[in-house]
Amino acid sequence: MLVDQDKCRGWRMCVSGCPYKKVYFNHKTGKAEKCTFCYPRVEVGLPTVCAETCVGRLRYIGLIFYDMDKVLASASVEKDTDLYAAQLDVLLDPHDPEVIAGARAEGIAQEWIDGAQRSPIHALSKEYRVALPLHPEYRTMPMVWYVPPLSPVVDAVSRDGHDGEDVGNLFGALESLRIPVEYLAGLFTAGDTDVVDGVLRRLAAMRSYMRDINLGREPQARIPQAVGMAEEQIYEMYRLLALAKYEERYVIPTAYATDGHRLEEVATECALDFEGGPGMHESGPFGEASGGPVPVAVETFHALRERQTTDEMSADASRPSRVNLLNWDGKGSPTGMFPERGDRP
Repeated sequence: MLVDQDKCRGWRMCVSGCPYKKVYFNHKTGKAEKCTFCYPRVEVGLPTVCAETCVGRLRYIGLIFYDMDKVLASASVEKDTDLYAAQLDVLLDPHDPEVIAGARAEGIAQEWIDGAQRSPIHALSKEYRVALPLHPEYRTMPMVWYVPPLSPVVDAVSRDGHDGEDVGNLFGALESLRIPVEYLAGLFTAGDTDVVDGVLRRLAAMRSYMRDINLGREPQARIPQAVGMAEEQIYEMYRLLALAKYEERYVIPTAYATDGHRLEEVATECALDFEGGPGMHESGPFGEASGGPVPVAVETFHALRERQTTDEMSADASRPSRVNLLNWDGKGSPTGMFPERGDRP
């Protein structure tokens, strides 16, 4: 969801009504705003700015296949604590031959199928079951997933003179986390502490299992078995969470091959549509003469909208503007770009 800056009247009802408290009021513009998930960057295969600049490499972006026919039933389950399992049931296995055949039948490109198979989000949420949705009791079926934090229990256990990396000690220390399990369950599982406890146990098991490998000792197969995982799964989860490279953390298909040449012009259903503006013309969101700059910047978007909504050239001698070669598409002659006729030799 985006906040339409042209239609917003600054009443702030969306600010108070947002269940996730993610809409804020910009006192300078008098408009409500929220994160746009950097959609112009994502559309051209670039990760969001917050993900790319995160010093802890804690943000991942990936594709998820899900069954639209199951969404309503899953969001309508009676008990709030059943919502997490119901949402997982909506997610499809991109390696399933039937899912692949169905995707191809719907015209989904192979690039997107490959992206779903390599998606870190699908792996963390569906395969390893360590990523959880925020406030599932709101029944909005969010597709932003969070890995609950494993508080520094190792230091706490070690201070008491015990082996802080031993899996038994770690499991026992989970009950005395700095962030209570009950609080985490209120955020991610509608109060179901068993699910959160299972996630924390898998994270603790991964830490203990990899400690033996990193120290050159024989790994203990009983550790993954204690949390219902195979040794290969524990190792792959460790690689994804700790060692994943750029292309493994950000798996973003750009567009279908047939539309790739006009990616910046592909109309999308979003709240930026306004009367006579983007999405209102079949020739593209910014009209026939909208040009071809990739809309990575907000300035580019407004420049394109200006050209699409005016009957005159966007910049000429009578309509001077700042010279910006990044936004100029050849229409008009911005003042200062070319010398006057009388000044030419």
